[in-house]
Amino acid sequence: MSRKKAISASDAQKLMLNQVRHRILQYIHHHGNMTVREIGNALSDIPQATLYRQIKLLYDGGLIRVCGQRQVRGTLEHTYGLAAELDSTSGDEAKLSDVGAQFTLLGIAQDFADYYTDEDADADRDLYSIQSIPMMMSDEEFAGYIEQIEKLTKRYVHNTPGSDRRVRRVTLISSPA
Repeated sequence: MSRKKAISASDAQKLMLNQVRHRILQYIHHHGNMTVREIGNALSDIPQATLYRQIKLLYDGGLIRVCGQRQVRGTLEHTYGLAAELDSTSGDEAKLSDVGAQFTLLGIAQDFADYYTDEDADADRDLYSIQSIPMMMSDEEFAGYIEQIEKLTKRYVHNTPGSDRRVRRVTLISSPA
């Protein structure tokens, strides 16, 4: 069921340049294997035709794989997951992880640029912010800190769309000072 295709860092880079494809990859990464319907429900601001087209490009490019399928009302519904290479951090695949990190940063920069070019932008109203806080922690303390953030994130990451909810991207970047 899964497509066996080597993914070069360069090819992955080209595919991840698109913000919609990047969001799809991030969603699958954080939520596990998903059908197009499930991804579409969660990323409801993406038109259905665009979603199907971008998922096909990700599949054809080898970044996602079909990891399951079932018959639904006369049609075959596929479940997609990340290509094994994207889940790995060893050898050449580590380069793909680096590419993903670089494009996450570029995506964040582009989101901020897009937001602030909108004449209706109001960072206070929209709770739009960025913070950089240097902290002194041992490796053990930092691991505990990350564990606490992960627990807090799990409380909200599976929320479904609602009239009072909108997509909010929370990005944690750890770097040596």
